[in-house]
Amino acid sequence: MAEFPTRRVDRSQFHLLEQLGSKRKFWFVENERRLLFKAEDRGTGDDWAEVIACHLCRLLGLPHVEYELALECNGAQELGPGAICENMAPDPLQLYLGNELLLARDPQYPAAQRFKVRQHTVEAVTGIVLTLEPPAGSWLVGVPAGVRSALDFFVGYIMLDAWIANPDRHHENWAAIWHASENKMRLAPTFDHAAALA
Repeated sequence: MAEFPTRRVDRSQFHLLEQLGSKRKFWFVENERRLLFKAEDRGTGDDWAEVIACHLCRLLGLPHVEYELALECNGAQELGPGAICENMAPDPLQLYLGNELLLARDPQYPAAQRFKVRQHTVEAVTGIVLTLEPPAGSWLVGVPAGVRSALDFFVGYIMLDAWIANPDRHHENWAAIWHASENKMRLAPTFDHAAALA
């Protein structure tokens, strides 16, 4: 049986609030790495769902953000559980979420709309993903033979969603990363699986 250690995150490490999403999140810096703490305030298991999905991605060879269980603390006082992950696009890389990519392609795209975005279609997303390069080599560990293009990887993300019952692949839960040194826009690894596993 796998063990999942829990990292303590002291609130004094707080660096910056994260505005995206509906959950309480903040960035902090540890050993020169920028990390995101996502609080599990609702008691729905979002923290362990992230960690288990991460391990399943590793088994499948899918590029994914690494998540760890965490406990938010204020000194010795324990405030509550959550999960942490590292910034997937540290400087000088730039992250572009799906809604930004779709807006760049279609100026009428409702990028600010949060729910029931009718224009977030298979055709629209595929049109964007076909223009992207695959994720960077540092994310490619144990990739199955034959998986080469950004679309191949994205189809893997969707198959993962079906397997782990992740209903949350909206237009802010997939992205691309701009690599200025290569002059390439690459598909980002899969991230944010907190709504998965019921």
